[in-house]
Amino acid sequence: MRTLLSLSLIAASSTCTDAPDRRSPAPLAQAPAPAEVDDPMADFARLVGGEWRVTFASGESAFHAWQWGPGKRSLRRMAYGLADGSFAGSPWVGEVLYWHPGLEQVRMLSVHGDIPGVGRGVGEGTIRFDGETSRAEIELEQPRGRRMLGQVQEFDGVDRYRELLLEDTGAGPRPLNELTFVRDRNRTEAATPAAEPAAVALPERWQAFEGLPGSWGTADAGEGAPELRTTFAWEPSLEIVFARTQALHASGEPTDVIDAYVFRDVRTDALRCLVLTERGDVAEGTASVAEGGGLQFDLLVHRGDRVVPHVARFALEQNGRLRTRLWALDGAERTLALDVLHRKLEP
Repeated sequence: MRTLLSLSLIAASSTCTDAPDRRSPAPLAQAPAPAEVDDPMADFARLVGGEWRVTFASGESAFHAWQWGPGKRSLRRMAYGLADGSFAGSPWVGEVLYWHPGLEQVRMLSVHGDIPGVGRGVGEGTIRFDGETSRAEIELEQPRGRRMLGQVQEFDGVDRYRELLLEDTGAGPRPLNELTFVRDRNRTEAATPAAEPAAVALPERWQAFEGLPGSWGTADAGEGAPELRTTFAWEPSLEIVFARTQALHASGEPTDVIDAYVFRDVRTDALRCLVLTERGDVAEGTASVAEGGGLQFDLLVHRGDRVVPHVARFALEQNGRLRTRLWALDGAERTLALDVLHRKLEP
């Protein structure tokens, strides 16, 4: 149960505009925002604030805290697992919930690390609230095959809920486990993972991402444009990289504009990615080694009921700068939408 809901997410931050701009990058959702839907994430706001604790029969406790994604169009669960309740360094991402404009559903993504005798797993599904109860339907891919899971959360007030995990093996849903979570509003909410050190050793299949962990800032944001800062974090136990891009304004708090996740598919071993923006755009696709080196992301960007194919490339140049280019695709035509240089920031 603890590993099922642990999310392995690795990310590469991508940005998108409707016209080329070689000086100031803009978020993926530079286009006008789609028609507003009654806030699809409103029911999930009850999860944010303080920290949730679950205590197992062994007496050990685990904790998690929910954090809003860009534009409050998504939520991610930052998880801890120390029996004494203390924090040990940076948390890791535990779960992502997000509104998908094309499917008009709140989607769930969950990836767990290697479990002895079981292997890795990637879970995807939908979740919805009905009054004080949320219900999720999840397809969990593991090496032994696909498992059909259900998750029911019943809230008892604002600071307590019971969670039931079920599995359908063909004879209808059967209970697997039941846990109770209690919120402590006095504890510190989970923070964004700290920047990685300058040099991080990655497994062979992730070699194209070497050099990325850490923080990067736009080399030339252009007059009047906010600097964009992207932090890449690698979580070895889950084989994920998470990236968050923030806009740094002259005054006020930084604005989260993009969260991105890249994770390894169980069946194909391909690297998949999910990008979420402050305007509600959702980009889904794959990551691979680009011709000539660097990373290539083949993406389908969902903007309302529109789907726009894009290709993004990340390349480390000889001067140590990170070059990000983005093309919008229209059939065989390719239009450059973005060409930006980033500089590595000191830890």
